[in-house]
Amino acid sequence: MVKLIGAVALACCVTSAVGAFDFQCADFRPMLQDRQLERPQKPNCSTTYYAFNDSYEFDKCRREIEAFKSEVQKYLACLESESKETVAEYNDVVSSFNRKAQQ
Repeated sequence: MVKLIGAVALACCVTSAVGAFDFQCADFRPMLQDRQLERPQKPNCSTTYYAFNDSYEFDKCRREIEAFKSEVQKYLACLESESKETVAEYNDVVSSFNRKAQQ
């Protein structure tokens, strides 16, 4: 049984510090202590069915789409960071369990 647990402990190691404040995700948490993340909001101009009235509306919507793209890229970086933190937390739990199992 200990061999099986030892094999589980060989999970990939991550350099991210567990429990450290993650600045990448701060923009996507309604409250900083929450673990729940909110996705970036889609621009309203992208979901309406009417045509643009003029070049101003077109340019404004294009800028909103570009800003949305930037937010999505930040969100994806946040998710990657969250994933690494979760794996690091898992590895810490397994290591702790293995230490207890060897006592």
